[in-house]
Amino acid sequence: MMGGILEGLLLAKINQLSNQAPVFTAASAPRDKAGKTLLLKDWTLKNYIDVAHELKWITTAAKDIGEVMRDYRNYIHPQKELSHGITLVEGDAQMLWEIAKSMIRQIL
Repeated sequence: MMGGILEGLLLAKINQLSNQAPVFTAASAPRDKAGKTLLLKDWTLKNYIDVAHELKWITTAAKDIGEVMRDYRNYIHPQKELSHGITLVEGDAQMLWEIAKSMIRQIL
């Protein structure tokens, strides 16, 4: 859910911009094979994080930690957690929530 919150906040921030051109012309914006920037509905959390960092909405540390958080959000799927031998406990979730809150404050 934390990844979804971050993705939603970044999308909301983009949608609030009166000039969205910097978002779509950012070097890290995802593009199709023809080089055209993808529609926002086709972006992933990685894309949002990369562009947010490029536009200086979040720090380098937030970007790096955001990537780790993005990877850990996939452990919501029991098979992935089992196949990777990862066991997340309440303390892990609390730690990731503190990181998410820090990123949220930067985005806002």
